[in-house]
Amino acid sequence: MGEQRYEHITRWNVLLDELCNRAGFLDTASLASRFCELSNKGGQREFETAIRNLNNWRSGRHIPRLRSLRILEQLLKVEEDPELSARWHALYRQASEDEEDEEAADPAQPAGTDKKANPGRDRSWPSPQTMAAGALLFCLGVGTGALLASDWRPWGGPADNAPLYAYTPEVRMVVGESRTIHAERGDCGKLPREWPEVFGALPAARTGVFSDGGLARRNSKFCKGITPARAIVFTATTPGVEEFLIQGDFFKVTVTEAAEPSMTGAQAAPQ
Repeated sequence: MGEQRYEHITRWNVLLDELCNRAGFLDTASLASRFCELSNKGGQREFETAIRNLNNWRSGRHIPRLRSLRILEQLLKVEEDPELSARWHALYRQASEDEEDEEAADPAQPAGTDKKANPGRDRSWPSPQTMAAGALLFCLGVGTGALLASDWRPWGGPADNAPLYAYTPEVRMVVGESRTIHAERGDCGKLPREWPEVFGALPAARTGVFSDGGLARRNSKFCKGITPARAIVFTATTPGVEEFLIQGDFFKVTVTEAAEPSMTGAQAAPQ
């Protein structure tokens, strides 16, 4: 797969579809079967859900959540090809941003709805009071359902008072310095993975080593707010400059030797 080039592919779903075809998954059913196997979900309902999701992902109607994205990466062996991995993550980030932009541009208009298809509809809107009350009830219902389904409780969860970290793509450090450079989130509102799982997915680094920074929080565009995460600490060990990806986010780390203590005051008198 390393001999393939991906610059001509500009959409994540197109890349996904191409990789599925190259891997021999020409029909969605065989792909869904393997997807369920890797996710340890073998029921008929899960299989049907996988087929529906995979069709949506391959057609570009939706993008997968992080957990499903990792399963796809494992299934299609994305991480075995650095060039493919970089393209995969870059296009996924772009697809995520495009999806958020579309929702922000017209939050009241369902995707795929043509306003011209029903020209009389605009003349029969409910009153503003009715719309506001309905929206409030809907948001309360969705929010309550999401919280009950998650492992995180904002009124008493272990990440409530955790530090909040912001994404900084370029980091400068000196040898011996340790700093939190990233915080990996789990599914929106849920606690992140345990450190051994996070560590196993981190890239090999030449200029330092990674360690567990404990529970944290981060502001996620995908989740549209603050969500629990696991802090990733980087300890600089070797001078140099390197670039790598963590959870699809780009980092450039520059490590320099610790500065020699400068001499202040008068020079020492010669012996």
